[in-house]
Amino acid sequence: MKKLHKFIIAAGMMVSAAMLMFTACTKEGPQGTAGVNGVNGINGVNGVDGLNGKDGTASCLVCHTIANFDSKIAEYHFSKHYMGTASSRNTKFCARCHTSEGFIQILGSGQYVVANDMPTANRVNCTTCHKHSSFDFTGDTVAQILRSITPVYLNYNKNLTATDFGAINNLCVSCHQIRGATSLVYSDTTLRPQVINKAFDQLPYFPFVNTNDNDTVQYRVGRSFSVHDGNQSNLFSGINGYEYQGKTYTRTWKHSAFACTDCHMNKYNPADSTGGHTLWANKAECTACHGGDKITPVQALIDAKRIQLAELLTARKVFKKTTNTSGVVSYSALPSHDFNGKLYQTVTSSELYATSSSNNTVSPTTGLVIYGNMLKYAKDTDFANRIGRVWKYGELGAAYNYAYINSELSMGVHNPPYALQLLQNSIDWLTANP
Repeated sequence: MKKLHKFIIAAGMMVSAAMLMFTACTKEGPQGTAGVNGVNGINGVNGVDGLNGKDGTASCLVCHTIANFDSKIAEYHFSKHYMGTASSRNTKFCARCHTSEGFIQILGSGQYVVANDMPTANRVNCTTCHKHSSFDFTGDTVAQILRSITPVYLNYNKNLTATDFGAINNLCVSCHQIRGATSLVYSDTTLRPQVINKAFDQLPYFPFVNTNDNDTVQYRVGRSFSVHDGNQSNLFSGINGYEYQGKTYTRTWKHSAFACTDCHMNKYNPADSTGGHTLWANKAECTACHGGDKITPVQALIDAKRIQLAELLTARKVFKKTTNTSGVVSYSALPSHDFNGKLYQTVTSSELYATSSSNNTVSPTTGLVIYGNMLKYAKDTDFANRIGRVWKYGELGAAYNYAYINSELSMGVHNPPYALQLLQNSIDWLTANP
């Protein structure tokens, strides 16, 4: 049997590639006269050479038809994944998930970040997730020709244990997990005779088991929970929230056996451009199953608990509440200590406190960014909002749980029982431990 040609589908030329593939699959050799697809093969000669051939209809032509390509590409243009290449997303700490080359590189290297910036990278496209270097579809009914379905090493807190979220889910979790550090080196030149470069752990407070909720811990400038907007996988699996001592947590619920694609690639709805390859869940499909909209009330309940928790944290000066010119309210964790661990005062003072700021430079030889932060020293202008003491671990956990839910985008629907328990137990602990 003649060897089936290999094709690489380039972004922006997918329809042309589909036509080429169709031609290769149907014209490379005479059709076996007495054979049927999958038995004598699409490239069989007189029904002999194609004995081990693969059914073209069951493999290539399932995806590689002009009509199918047109529809899938049109759907994908509504996807947030399609946003792709912007200068701020080609950087070392973003390219892994916001560019095609970056994603492919980290899957191949096993590293969490790419080697360096990718100024000429392409936006996420079909071949980012689907590999087309081989057309051996044998046994691939689960993988759907995905680049990876292996368990994922979660980056948060340098997790060294592979977590299996399920075949298709593992590809999604490669990006949809809690983000790690976005800067590795900090420099201090102000109070020292020479530059002191030091590694800095941006996420120092967890794993998520501590000895006592009332233990104290400094929440220092530069530290960040860095939940970003990718912790859907953690919530869905009921893991990696801050869990209080003596409390029980629901890990699984009625949708825990689902794959990401069951909701995010359900039936395409042209009326609102959801479902299919838009990767936006078609809620109409959900309500058809549930017999009504049960998503909105659950989201409203979770959001109310989120705000209640934020207000409690603000009241004890763990959080700071701000309102922008458009009237949008936001909450942010307020450090109790500066970068070097000096306790902030609650009154105006002439003391200087260390804060960190970006000190990225550009290599004169490569033109690529060299990442780093520089410490700066100044008087504190936010003294009126300071707590004036170290935090308790329970406060830290409550602040983290707020960020865990607040950044999850869908407001808890990936696992409502676990989301509500994280929020309610945080509220209860703060109320019981004023």
